[in-house]
Amino acid sequence: MSSQSKTRLLRAGRMVGLAAFAAYLLTLLWASLNPEPIDGSGPIRQFVAWVLNYTAIDKTWHWLDYNTLEALANVALYVPLGIGLAILVRRLPWWADALIGIIVTAHAELSQQLLLPDRFGTWADVLHNSIGVLVGVISARSIAALRSRRRAQG
Repeated sequence: MSSQSKTRLLRAGRMVGLAAFAAYLLTLLWASLNPEPIDGSGPIRQFVAWVLNYTAIDKTWHWLDYNTLEALANVALYVPLGIGLAILVRRLPWWADALIGIIVTAHAELSQQLLLPDRFGTWADVLHNSIGVLVGVISARSIAALRSRRRAQG
């Protein structure tokens, strides 16, 4: 493959990545600022009900109650934000990427508390969202460092 073809392929990959991250950000914005709680109705509510019904039947999952499921979902929801920040803002130190993500989550929770009467912005959500951001940032930065070392070794 010629270097020109590799350059085009890399550009195309970056554009797809940016489009996917933009779609994720729109989804995150919708999930964070939707006036109705995300698990209030529709397929997400049905999924949550299915998981909780399963945990009631299978006692090995007894620890997975609604609050734990919500906390895990909050962590998972913000991992892609951390990954995206780590990839897009490579020139900043890792902690700056994490700080940007934490500011985003704090802003989302504050907006819920102040602007959306049916939503509840909580410090616990800020904590869980921030853990997701940190997992994403550290994972992406670690993988990038490993790839860089492998390239340097030949």
